[in-house]
Amino acid sequence: MNTLSYGLLALLANESMSGYDLNLKMNLFWHTRHSHIYPLLSKLEEDGYVEFVLVKQSGKPDKKIYTPTKMGLDATKEWLEKTTTAPITKDEMLLKTYCLHILDKDKAKKILKEREKMYLDKLLSCKKRIEDLKAQGGILESANSGYFGRFLILTKILGDAKWGIEWCQWAYSLYDTGNIDNIFDESPFN
Repeated sequence: MNTLSYGLLALLANESMSGYDLNLKMNLFWHTRHSHIYPLLSKLEEDGYVEFVLVKQSGKPDKKIYTPTKMGLDATKEWLEKTTTAPITKDEMLLKTYCLHILDKDKAKKILKEREKMYLDKLLSCKKRIEDLKAQGGILESANSGYFGRFLILTKILGDAKWGIEWCQWAYSLYDTGNIDNIFDESPFN
């Protein structure tokens, strides 16, 4: 099984859901499409890792709600205990940042402002999700709560967004200061 298969099983270990909902949740972690998820769900079902119930819908095709089997939960536990590989970085902004020097100041600042807005949108979305989690009764009485992992992930995403905003503002300010004697002295992240 590939990592996406294990990821689907892990999400289903928290709650049963449709392929559509799995796609939405999976995109919190990495970009994927329905065309990736549905064939994997079929394979997981065929191999005995998940099962589904059909939910009738008015005016739409029936919806499959997937749940992991005991074999699926066991496979998820085994996967969770394995060493995690380093994340794969694939960030177009990093490539653009590497060569910002070839743009004039205003165009470079525009790119940084666009990225700052993306981080701000992510921050606001994440804060809303944390509030929604609280409203759903997300009481974290222990690390065994189903809400615990969600809360950890949301706070990680929130922290990354805050740091991203700070970085964009710092980089943006470098263009405003003009003459920088030693750029290394200007970094607040040393």
